[in-house]
Amino acid sequence: MMRIILLLLLLVPPLPLLAAPPNVLVLHSYHPGLSWTDTLNTGIRETFRAEMPEALLWVEYLDTKRNTDTSYLSLQAALLRHKLAESTFNLIITTDNDALDFVLEYRDDIFRGAPVVFCGVNDFAPGQLGGQKDITGLAENPAFTETMLAALALNPGTKEFVIIGADQAITDLLTDRSLRALEQQFPAIRFTYWNNLDARELRTRLKELGPGQIILVHGVMRNEEGVLVDYRGKNLFLSTHAGVPIYGFWDFEMGTGCVGGKMVQGQTEGERVARLAINVLGGADPGGIPVNTQTPSRYIFDYIQLQRFGISEKALPKDSLVLNQPARFYQIDKRYIWTATAGVAVLLAALAMLVSAIRRRQEAQAVLRRHKEQLEEAVRARTEHLRTANDELEREVHERIRAEGDLRKARASLEIEVDRRTRDLRFEIEQRRLAEAHIRDREAKARALINAPTETLLLMDQAGIILDINETGASRLGRNRESLYGLSLYALLPETRAERFRQTVDNVFSTGEVRSINEYGEERDLDLRFYPVFDDGGQVTRVAVFMADVTGARRMARQIMLLDKINSLGRMAAGIAHEIRNPLTGIHGYLYAMDEICDELPTEPASVLRTTIAKIRKAAGKMESVIRRVLDFSKPGTPQLELLDLAVPVQEGLSLMLPTLRKAGITVDTEFSPVPAILGDRMQLEQAVINIVDNAARAVRNNAETKNIALRIVCEADRLSLCIADNGPGITPADRERIFDPFYTTASDGTGIGLSIVQRIVADHSGTIHVGESPAGGAEFRLEFPLPATEHQ
Repeated sequence: MMRIILLLLLLVPPLPLLAAPPNVLVLHSYHPGLSWTDTLNTGIRETFRAEMPEALLWVEYLDTKRNTDTSYLSLQAALLRHKLAESTFNLIITTDNDALDFVLEYRDDIFRGAPVVFCGVNDFAPGQLGGQKDITGLAENPAFTETMLAALALNPGTKEFVIIGADQAITDLLTDRSLRALEQQFPAIRFTYWNNLDARELRTRLKELGPGQIILVHGVMRNEEGVLVDYRGKNLFLSTHAGVPIYGFWDFEMGTGCVGGKMVQGQTEGERVARLAINVLGGADPGGIPVNTQTPSRYIFDYIQLQRFGISEKALPKDSLVLNQPARFYQIDKRYIWTATAGVAVLLAALAMLVSAIRRRQEAQAVLRRHKEQLEEAVRARTEHLRTANDELEREVHERIRAEGDLRKARASLEIEVDRRTRDLRFEIEQRRLAEAHIRDREAKARALINAPTETLLLMDQAGIILDINETGASRLGRNRESLYGLSLYALLPETRAERFRQTVDNVFSTGEVRSINEYGEERDLDLRFYPVFDDGGQVTRVAVFMADVTGARRMARQIMLLDKINSLGRMAAGIAHEIRNPLTGIHGYLYAMDEICDELPTEPASVLRTTIAKIRKAAGKMESVIRRVLDFSKPGTPQLELLDLAVPVQEGLSLMLPTLRKAGITVDTEFSPVPAILGDRMQLEQAVINIVDNAARAVRNNAETKNIALRIVCEADRLSLCIADNGPGITPADRERIFDPFYTTASDGTGIGLSIVQRIVADHSGTIHVGESPAGGAEFRLEFPLPATEHQ
C-alpha cells in the first residue's frame, strides 16, 4: 500500500515555488478626492480584490487639474524617477489623457518599458500611441448627442445651450472641441460657451438665465478663494444660483443639482480596465488586443431635480435610472401585509394541530387504560416465572463465585507480569527522553553556530537547494529565512555567478576539499569559502557556504597604499620642482637680456629674434605652470576646518568656471537640497570642485550635441554626498582603479595631478571618493563626507 502511495506522489506534478505576485502601478491624471478619479480607483481596486487578490497595487496621482503650468510634469517625472527607482512593475494602468501622455514620454526612462493598459482617454486616435508596443486600453466617448436630444425632449421650447466648462486641461479642451463639433447637428439651438469664468462673474451670469435656456456642464471650477472645487461642488454652485435645468455627461455630476443625462459611469470604467489588465497579466498580448472605442453609458436622472422643473418620469428614456426616488405607500406596506398574512396562516395551522393533538391524546389515554390492565395481568404471571428463575440463578451464582476465585489467582499473576514489563518500559522511555534531549541540545548549538556570524552562512545540497541559512544571509538575498528554505540558490543569483557557484559546489562534492571564490566588484568585494559536510560513511552530502564581505578592508588597504604613494611622490616631486626652478630663473634672466639686445639691432633681425624669444618664454611659462601644479600636489596644506554649508564652496568654484563653460557651450545643472553643515576647508573644497569640473569640461568638449555637467548634494544617513556627473565618453573600468594615481592621465593635455589632489583633499576631510557611470552614460564622481556627531546622533 505504501508503495502505491509513493508512486502516486511521484506522478503528481510539482507545485510552483512561491510565484511572486504581480506588481501593478495605477497612475491617475488627477488628484485623490476628485469624484471621477475616486470612482475609477474604486472600480479598479474592487475588481482586482475579487478576481486577482494576490496582485500588489501601487497608486500614484499626477494632480494635473490643480497644476497646469508647463514645468510641472517635468518635476513630477523627476519625483517619480526617484520614487520608483527601486521598483519594477509587471503592468501600468493609466487613467485619462495626461497620465497616458506622461507614460508614453517617460516609459523607457522611468517605467522600464512595462506593458500599458489605459482608460478615460478622450478623442483617441491610433497615432497618439506613437508606434509604441504592448499598449491597449479603453477610449472614452461620452454620449454628448444622446444627452442633448434627451434634454431637448424633456424641456420643449429650449433655444440655447449654455455650456459651462474649461479648456485649459487637455481633457477639458478635448471635451470643448467635441461639443463645438456638434453645433451643426442642432441648427435651431444657439451654443454659448462660458469657459474658465471666475466664481463672481459666473454667479452674476447665472442669475440672468431664464426660460428657453439649458446648462450643459463639464470640467471643474475654482471658488472665490481660488481653490479647485470638485464636480459635485461645481454643480451645487450652479444649481444654487441658476433657475434653469443642468445636464451632464458623467455620473459624478449627479446628486448636487444636475437633472441627468446619458452618462459614463466611473466605477464601471474602472472595472472594465481592471479586467483588461488582469487579462494581460494572465498572458494575453496587449499588442494583439485592439483599443475599445465603445463606451457604455446609461440614462441617469435625479428625482429631486425632475420635480423641481416639473419633468414627468414617463417622459424619461426607457430603462432610465432615477436616483433619490421616495418609497411608495404600497411598496412600504406590501412587506408588512404579506408578513401579517403569513403569521395568521401559521397561527391557524398551529391551532388546527393543537386540536388534533388533544383529540389524539384522549384516544391514547383510553388505550393506556386497557394496556394497564393487560400489564398487571402479565406482571402477576411474570412474578411466578421469576421466582422459579431465581432458584436457578442462585445455583449459577455459586458456580460463578468458584470461577471468580480462579480468575483472581490468574489476575494476580498477570499484575506481577504487567508490573515487570511497565518498569522495563519506563526505563526505555527515560533513555529515549535523554537521547532526544541530547539531540535537541545539539540542534540548538548548531542553530546558534549558524546564526552567530555577522556574515552569510548557509547549508545546501549539490542541486543548490537551500537547507538552512542564517539571518544575515537571508537579509543579503532580500528575503526572510522561511521563504528561502527549499529554493534553489542558483535561481536567486545572476546566471554567470550561479554557474560559477555550481562548478565550485560540484568540485567540492567530487574532491571533498575546501574551495574558495573571490569576487571583486565595483560595489562589493566578497570572499566565499565552500566546506564539505560528510556523513558517517565519509561521503559528501552537504556543502556549507561562508561568505564574508571584505569590501571595507580591501578598499581601506587600497586607500592606504595610494596615500603612501602620493606622499612619497609628493616629496620626490617637490625636490624635482626645486631643481628645475633654478635653471628656469636663469632662462628668464637671459631672455630679458636678449630683449635689451634686440633694442640695439636692426628692425628685421630684431623681429625674428623677438619671435624666438616669445616662443622660449612661452615654453618656460608652461614649465613654470607644471612646477606650480607639482608643488601644489606635494604641499596641499593642512585644512582649516569650520562648520559650513557644502553648497557654498561648490557654488563659488562653479562661479569661477561658468564663463569658461558658457564659452564652450556647456550647460550646468545643479540640485542643492537643504542639508546639514559639515566640517570643511572652504578653499580646499572649492579647489576640488574646480579640478573635477575642469576634467568634466574636457570630457564633454567633443560632444556633437548637448554638453552637460550636473552637480547635486544629497544627505544619506550619516554622510553627505556631492555628485558631479557629465555626459561625456565616461571612464573605463580598467582606468577607474588608476585614475587617482599621481601623474596618470588619459588626456593629451593633462598632467595627472588634479584628481590626486582631489583625493588627498577628500581624505584630509575624513571622506571618500568613488568614480562610476553617470545616468547620462558619462563619468560620475561621488565625494562623501561624514556629518559631525551632533548632526546624526
